[in-house]
Amino acid sequence: MHLKVKPHHPWKTRLFVAFGIVALAVGGWSLYDYGRYMAGYDSAESGREIVQLLASVDALNAEIEKLREQKAQLERAAQIERQAYEEQEATLKALQGEILELKEELAFYRGIVSPREASRGLRLQSFTLEPNGPRSWRYKVVLTQVLKNDRLARGAVRLQVEGLQGGQPRSFDLSALSEKPVKELPYRFKYFQNLEGDLILPDGFTPLRITVRILPRGRRKDAIEKTIDWPTQEKPDHVG
Repeated sequence: MHLKVKPHHPWKTRLFVAFGIVALAVGGWSLYDYGRYMAGYDSAESGREIVQLLASVDALNAEIEKLREQKAQLERAAQIERQAYEEQEATLKALQGEILELKEELAFYRGIVSPREASRGLRLQSFTLEPNGPRSWRYKVVLTQVLKNDRLARGAVRLQVEGLQGGQPRSFDLSALSEKPVKELPYRFKYFQNLEGDLILPDGFTPLRITVRILPRGRRKDAIEKTIDWPTQEKPDHVG
């Protein structure tokens, strides 16, 4: 028996297989590209279109970024403008309040210097009621007399509150509505005087009006009486 030894070269086989795969891939892509060309597809033109599209995307992104910056600037400007408007509005309200206060003070001193009712001498310059709690109200009585009158004004102020309790008319004087049993408020002044205090209303009592009586000492015929509607919680009353 004769044996024949054949040389074995595995790398040649692998190289041949790899070459075949590459050839198949190139041939397949050529056939695919040729088919697209025959169908009217131009890969070069497509490449140019892709480049143009990418350039358009970059331009749009730049435009979007620019618009975002403009939006942020406008928002900041609007915020600054709103803040400036709010500050101006607050300043205007403060000035209006100051003007009103000055007008009230001016009217007050005019009433002392040259009152419309100078012949009466003593007068009720103003009366205010403001809520001070669930059933408590703060009152303020301001009395004046003309400057040319050098004598002291003396006397007392009485308060009487009228309303309904249990559906029936009721009235209470100052002593029934004060923490201390004060029947009246004495006054003694030359030009003006403020009288202040708290009224505590009974439970179930609905006030409707309050009467202020000013009783000069020794001259009851010159007494001053004024009835004022009871204010609401939202709008304190001011008479003057």
